[in-house]
Amino acid sequence: MQDFPGHDAQILVEDEDAALKSGATGELGPNPKIRNMSKAYREAVGDVIWIIDCNVWVAKGTVGRMVATLRGDGTKRMNKFVHQLPLVVDTVGSTVEDETHGLLNGRPTSSSSQIRTTSQASNEGSTLSAADRNYWTIGGGRLEEVFMSSSHAKFYTAINTVLVAPCALGKSTMFRRSHLNSMTNNKGIDFFSENICEDHLIGDMLWKQQVPEEKRGEKWGKHALCFGDLAVQPMANMSLREYWSRRVRWLRVRKFTVTLATLVEPGTESFVCSLYGAFGVTTLPYFCDTFGIPHTWTAFALYWLLSVSVWCAVDWTLYLHLVSAKSIDVDEHTPAFARPPRSRTKRPFGEWLFAWLGREALALPIWTWAFWGGTTVEWRGKKFWVGMDMKVHEVVDHGKKVNGEMNGLHKARND
Repeated sequence: MQDFPGHDAQILVEDEDAALKSGATGELGPNPKIRNMSKAYREAVGDVIWIIDCNVWVAKGTVGRMVATLRGDGTKRMNKFVHQLPLVVDTVGSTVEDETHGLLNGRPTSSSSQIRTTSQASNEGSTLSAADRNYWTIGGGRLEEVFMSSSHAKFYTAINTVLVAPCALGKSTMFRRSHLNSMTNNKGIDFFSENICEDHLIGDMLWKQQVPEEKRGEKWGKHALCFGDLAVQPMANMSLREYWSRRVRWLRVRKFTVTLATLVEPGTESFVCSLYGAFGVTTLPYFCDTFGIPHTWTAFALYWLLSVSVWCAVDWTLYLHLVSAKSIDVDEHTPAFARPPRSRTKRPFGEWLFAWLGREALALPIWTWAFWGGTTVEWRGKKFWVGMDMKVHEVVDHGKKVNGEMNGLHKARND
């Protein structure tokens, strides 16, 4: 703030929101992200709202290109909702100085301690000693990096290219406050305070409902992805447990918001999809009669291995493109994790392949546990259970206060 005194900027947090504490804003749900942003949304000067996670980095000029896309510059129609492709970079081995360089909270330091920024037990980062660093304590970040730059990136860009359904992850999103207010009785983002997936629901609402301009007969685009601009999120020393919890959290939310898509999701993963293909090729008479493929387990295994190998090659190629940073305007403020790799890629193929196999092997167990194993999730150091109405309720002990009120306010229950 001191570096930019000429800009009308403020840092607003939930603890300093007098209106929220007094109840003047009405009763808000337990969503900590909405509660933290409520005052900023209410006091925003302009109509355009840009919501970006605090640990997400974007390249120079990104906000201008997002606004241009929102306004439809160079096209025939304006858009209601604009977002970016999220990309995770595992910064294992980074020091505090390396990790924070180029970020708003970056600070020079001589510390060589390893920073952990993904702890589920707290909203803040913590350091990790060299003795505590092993595959179980830092391996989750590599799996998250592989997932976001392969399977997730493919389907995210594909869905947002054909635009058959809303698909948005709230790392960096932009929309108009007047549009959202018109659909929520002027509640804005507070309308989603009882939901944990506010990013998806905001995008879903703007996709399905008409804004005032559309009701007057104007043609507006529903969603627009800013192709080429990445929302880069560094993950420092994420443990395997945290990776598991992270994937379970979003799957358990999505099974109530997009049930059908979540139900068939295992079939979109390489191992299961290749099993489907291998079964069909080695079972249907057509393939035996036309191509001479025998109905044997050996043929089944060979086809499955071939299919997975092709899948892996496609993901490796996509990974190389995404981490190349060719679309990033690099300058002296660009952090190390967003810069182009010194060699052809950030990871040697063998190292990447090990993480890719681990991610693919865990996909089905994680989905099974998330879909059938309950509704409880961990988020920002707290536990919630997700109802079929897509609302979340904080899990606390009886008698404990939640957001300043007794637990009965949020239907809390014992874990």
